[in-house]
Parts: sequence; structure tokens; C-alpha cells
Amino acid sequence: MTAVALGFLLTGLVLGVYAMLYGTERSVQPVVAPHERRSEHDPAAEPSPAFNLASIAAFAVGFGLTGYLLTRANDWAWYWHLFIALAAGGATYVLQTLLMARWAIPGARADQVDERYLLQGTLARITEAVPAEGAGQLQYALDGREYHLPARSMDGRAFAVGTDVVIDRVEQGTAYAEPWADVEQRL
Repeated sequence: MTAVALGFLLTGLVLGVYAMLYGTERSVQPVVAPHERRSEHDPAAEPSPAFNLASIAAFAVGFGLTGYLLTRANDWAWYWHLFIALAAGGATYVLQTLLMARWAIPGARADQVDERYLLQGTLARITEAVPAEGAGQLQYALDGREYHLPARSMDGRAFAVGTDVVIDRVEQGTAYAEPWADVEQRL
């Protein structure tokens, strides 16, 4: 039982770290271009509160930790260890599911994002020259797809075709950008 409990504990920890780093949302391709979205929350990508990686990790950690501690602390029969560890795993699963259903998912739904800054920090390249105080065009890639937007300089400078820029904001469908070289110097 000790080896099984440790296996569940380690698996749960790895799954939990993976869920923290990569999230639990389902992968969904956006229907509209990123600069046309009104929120970061996509209902189609919303995870199930009960069936997601974080909830499975919670069960595995609860089962594994309880099972390991029981095997180290007493000499009960193996089936009592298993029963109590399953109950503890079930309790952690229920708590994680409630946490997702009552706090995480409603919080994501209620998040109000300023859509002007959805693309802030996105690297792009000028595809149509931007004259001083004028507009041109840039191209950026996101999630494996390429998009084009009208572009203006943040400070009124001109950009030549091929200039690498960083998007600061998108207002009324026009991207305001600054040269990557300027951003790189600040870093």
C-alpha cells in the first residue's frame, strides 16, 4: 500500500503543478481575431468544475498523502487504509470541485478586461509603411494564425516596411505600436 500511496501522491503533485502552469481550460480556437474579442473569458473553453486536471490532482494528492501517512502510522489491515485514503481523496476532490465551481469559474466570468490592451506586448512586423503621424499596416501571429491591423506609431514617428514593433494597444481597430529596438533598450 505504501508504494501505491506514494505513486498517487507523486502523480497528483506532478498533475497539480502541470495544471498550475498550463491551466485547466479546454483549447478552443477563437472565432474572431484577438483584437476583436471583448474579454479574455471564453465560455467555450470553460472547464468542467468536476472533470478537470486540477480536481484529479486533488484526489490523487489526498488519497496518496493519507494512504502513505496511514501505512507509516499504524498497523491496521490494508483495506482500512484503502477505505480511509479513498474517503480523504474523495473529500479533496469535492473541495477542489467546489473551489472551481464557486470561485474560479465565476471569477473568470466576471473579469472585466480592457479590450484595448488584449494584445499589449505582442510582437509584430510592419507590412505597409507608416508615415509620420499617419497610418500603415502591421502583421502579427497569435496561436498559429496571422492577422493584419492598421498601425500607427505611439509617438508619431514613421516606420519602414519590415520594422519589428511591439503592440501597445488597439483602439477602434488600429494598433498603436513602438519599435522593438526601443523596447529592447528599456529591458
